[in-house]
Amino acid sequence: MPSVSEAGYWHPVTSSVDWCERNYEVFFFVAEFWNTVTCLGMVGAGLAGLWLHWDCPIERRFRLAFGLVAFLGGGSILFHAMLKWWGQMLDEVPMLWTALTTSYIVLEDGPTSNGKHGRWLPWALALHAAGTSAAVALASGRWQFFLFHLSFGSAQFFSLFRVFRIYQRRKAEGDAAAVGLFRSGGTAYVVGLVCWQLDLLCCHWLSERWPAVFGLPNPQLHAWWHMLVSTGFYCLITLCCYDRLKTLHGAAAAVAWWGGVVPYARCSATKTKHG
Repeated sequence: MPSVSEAGYWHPVTSSVDWCERNYEVFFFVAEFWNTVTCLGMVGAGLAGLWLHWDCPIERRFRLAFGLVAFLGGGSILFHAMLKWWGQMLDEVPMLWTALTTSYIVLEDGPTSNGKHGRWLPWALALHAAGTSAAVALASGRWQFFLFHLSFGSAQFFSLFRVFRIYQRRKAEGDAAAVGLFRSGGTAYVVGLVCWQLDLLCCHWLSERWPAVFGLPNPQLHAWWHMLVSTGFYCLITLCCYDRLKTLHGAAAAVAWWGGVVPYARCSATKTKHG
């Protein structure tokens, strides 16, 4: 864990995790300045996805996924700004919900909007979300850390595997738009995961040895995780939207670009948004 500078406004720390950024080093009112500021990327990615796909003719679960990304960003801001237990729950629990919502998205990929698995699947996932959320919130110490990573990691990697299958299928069809979305989102997500784990496991080296040996500041890898995972979430959920549109509407589905920078899925029946 990082050494703590002078006690800031929200002292003491009550969260079970204190990341590798030195606390209150930049601003008296923000415990982890860079980790807090970069959470705005998640808020922006979620809100952009909601706006750009609001009139997209697909099921509400896709908009729910984007909304949860924005909500997750807000919870992460509170967590990193204050390092309080309740803020940590506003960060970790929405992560679980987002991963389970994307699991629902990749499972319900049938050729009609009636539901491939019936009504039992969303109820089962909702009950699972409630149970894991309660377990993560009520546990403490290393057990809490293990429960959260097990719950989030299992849903996350299942979703990533199914998105990879979408990529394989669309690549075999020669769909360059799907390939581009997967490669951009997948690369950002994987590199972000590496940054997250390095920040967690190599904190002493990054905060003490790295500056001493190379004369460079802590690279703030957890902050990079925020920015990269925001990009990954956005591109991969957009890929799922595009794949769903292709399944339901065929050739009418396309990937458009807002401002020439931000991709989004659209159908020829809906109006293109201009940046």
